[in-house]
Amino acid sequence: GGGKGSSGPSKTEARQREKIEKLQEQLNEKLRAEVESSASALKVANELAELKDTNVAHMTTIQMMKEEQSRTEKTITQLNAELTDAKSSANLAEKQYEGLKHTIRTLQEENDELKRANSDLVNRVVSEKEKSIDEINKMNEMCDRLQKEVAMLREYQKQQEKRARGGWRRNKGGGLDIGGDGKEESGSPSTPDNARQFGSMGVVIPSQPLHVLQAHGQEATAIRYDGTGADLVATGSSDSTVRVWNSSTGQPKAQFRGGPGHPMLGVDVSGGIVVGCGTDKTCRVWNLRTQRLLHQLAGHSHKITCVRLFHNEKEILTGSADRSIKIWDISRNVYRQTVTFRHSSTSNCVDVSSDSLTACSGHMDGGLRFWDVRSGYRSAEIAGIHEGGVTSVQFNPTDNTKLLTNGRDGTLKLSDIRTCSVVQTFSDPNFETVSNHVSSALSPDGVYATAGSGTTGDLFVWRVSDGKLEKKLSAHQAAVCGVAWGRGGTNGQQVASVDKNGVMVLWA
Repeated sequence: GGGKGSSGPSKTEARQREKIEKLQEQLNEKLRAEVESSASALKVANELAELKDTNVAHMTTIQMMKEEQSRTEKTITQLNAELTDAKSSANLAEKQYEGLKHTIRTLQEENDELKRANSDLVNRVVSEKEKSIDEINKMNEMCDRLQKEVAMLREYQKQQEKRARGGWRRNKGGGLDIGGDGKEESGSPSTPDNARQFGSMGVVIPSQPLHVLQAHGQEATAIRYDGTGADLVATGSSDSTVRVWNSSTGQPKAQFRGGPGHPMLGVDVSGGIVVGCGTDKTCRVWNLRTQRLLHQLAGHSHKITCVRLFHNEKEILTGSADRSIKIWDISRNVYRQTVTFRHSSTSNCVDVSSDSLTACSGHMDGGLRFWDVRSGYRSAEIAGIHEGGVTSVQFNPTDNTKLLTNGRDGTLKLSDIRTCSVVQTFSDPNFETVSNHVSSALSPDGVYATAGSGTTGDLFVWRVSDGKLEKKLSAHQAAVCGVAWGRGGTNGQQVASVDKNGVMVLWA
């Protein structure tokens, strides 16, 4: 009985322990489940919070997009309104364009009609002018004949007066003495026309220096006599000045200044007007008497290399390194640029015919170009007349169909415009041209040509008829930069030259 009692509790305890262990395991599982549930709940709570934040952000974005949509709708409405206005403006512009096209057509028709009328008028004017020129020439010839007859009558009257005083007698040489004064009569009347055209002494070939002057402190670049035959000669220099001199005494008469630091490259003087051009792209016009600046011609885009006054002193011709030649009207208080000639090479020199109808330009490419002043078109061209460029050009003072050129090839050439050919060439072993603006000159009667050497400084005079050297004169100690031959005025001084040292020689 005691053994049964002891085994019974043992089994009961074992079962209880098993239950306890199961309960412990269940408790542990519940605890783990609760922990997992808590973690899951925490995770869900976090996700929910994140979703709430995302939802708030989305709501904010939606609100902003709604506002943006509202603004966009307003913009679209505004653009639609502007598009409507633009369409209206386009329709109006199209109507105006059609109206302008009609107006332009009408104006073109009127312009064509005006051009035809203008052409007819120009032709009539030219025809009338040619007739007037013919009549004027005839009148000039008649005046010349009458003046010669008057001179002969005056001479005859003098002879009659001398005969009345002392009668005629033979002198020892077999000539005739009149009135016992011992003076021989030449039998030919004076020639007032020549005196008027070539000064009081006719054409004088230079033989010796009359005055040697330090005209400028730097290189003298250009020289020109007064075109009206006054006793004046103008010089230009790298010192930016133009100076006018009395050709009889060699005394300075006036000085004009150009742009500071800009060399003067071309000068001219005629009828109380002095002009000078240079590297500052302008041409200045002065009144010689008052020495006041009248005009400053601006329009070239590069240095102005040459200038020439028309014979009426109302227009000016300029040539430039911008490959254009311009005509300027200076007859009024405000100048006006009237004609522009375009070409393909820099012009080193220009000249105007005595009838002011033709302009000629010499170029760096060695060619000559002729321009119709009235129409503004190129009328002729002589290509390659000089190698290395043309430095000087001058119409023959007595024959507009001939002109003299100087070239970098060391020759002077006389050309015939009608045939566009060279008719005479002048050269000498000691004659050279060393710069692009060296000038040569024809005598007023067209019988002689002269130029100075760029190496020896000598002055050469050639006969035009056969090209033979007439004289070679020495006075310069440096390269000659320019020569001019004027009409002589009242004093007979006609030839002047300037050199690289700024020295001017007035020749007798």
